[in-house]
Amino acid sequence: MPRSLASQPRCIAQVTVVYRGRFDARMPTPIVPPVIALDTERLSASLPEGYRARPFEDRDREAWIDERNTWYGPMEQGSAEEWRIWERMSPDDSRLRLVVEDASGRLAAMADVSDGGAFRHPDGAQSGGVSVARADRGKGIASSLLAVIVDEAIRRKAPRFLAGVSAAHRDAMEWATKRGFREIGRRIEAYVQLGTFDPSPFAARIDAVRKSGITFRTIEEILDGRDAESRERFIRELHEAERPMWEDIPWATPTPHWPLERFRQLGFESGQMIADASIIAYDGDTIAGMTTTGKRESLDGYTWMTGVGRDYRGRGLATVIKVEALSRAKAKGLRAMLTTNDEPNKAMREINAKLGYQTLPAHIQLEKPLLH
Repeated sequence: MPRSLASQPRCIAQVTVVYRGRFDARMPTPIVPPVIALDTERLSASLPEGYRARPFEDRDREAWIDERNTWYGPMEQGSAEEWRIWERMSPDDSRLRLVVEDASGRLAAMADVSDGGAFRHPDGAQSGGVSVARADRGKGIASSLLAVIVDEAIRRKAPRFLAGVSAAHRDAMEWATKRGFREIGRRIEAYVQLGTFDPSPFAARIDAVRKSGITFRTIEEILDGRDAESRERFIRELHEAERPMWEDIPWATPTPHWPLERFRQLGFESGQMIADASIIAYDGDTIAGMTTTGKRESLDGYTWMTGVGRDYRGRGLATVIKVEALSRAKAKGLRAMLTTNDEPNKAMREINAKLGYQTLPAHIQLEKPLLH
């Protein structure tokens, strides 16, 4: 029985998606209302006696997070409030989400399906997941839920269904394989404890990069005192500089660079960026590299994107940018910095290892072809 089957989207470039589950369709854009209507009575009839399905409600978040946090270690856990924040940042009207509860009203399972939200798939693929509480596994609940969301994906004429599972949950992987899913990639999350982070071993590299003419500024410093027109100009420049870096990320499934409006809203209007720990590297007026940092609960930072321009790779710039960001995050008193990389992105994963990052169980990306 799967813990969670989930959907998602992250070379010297990386992109991070922040929400995770068990056979958990881990979405680059976390789950969002409004919920699309579904015939829950028909679904309830397919469930074991004593269980019923209903649409997801906001009040379900706390109970479900409490359950899901028992499946993961401290650095992989989340909160209902963070879940809400991400949904407000990126609404997804395509999301269908429902829960199963037992006779007492306790949540037993959850399922969802979406077109990908901010990360819509060019071929129309749908992403989704099924999660079942520990006490309710082995009763056929997950199979009933999976049938419903796959049927919905087929109704939407999707060519494939994308989901994922933690490598730590081998039973969930076996369950998914038996139901026609295959692995198409792995994303590896890692973290560094900032209290023990020491930048001194990188002093020579930092000095060499600075002597080459590269300068570093935080986004907070760059935007300080700017009027609206100048602020918008910087956001557009950063968006354009990020585009080729994004295009070089080895995605398991094609993921177009997000449009300017979404880039602006998520990064600069949501209130979730840590601007004084987000670093831009300049060669004169040219953006040579960047790392953007977001909030993770109240304790940690999360690297959203680290990238180096194609003309500046191989000079140690990515390492120096990350050292700058980690040093500033440490000075702010944050506990840890987290990041995620696709498995083929060995160059960035090696940099992170040298910086002291410790890896968490990989998120295995799954695909199920759909017939129409």
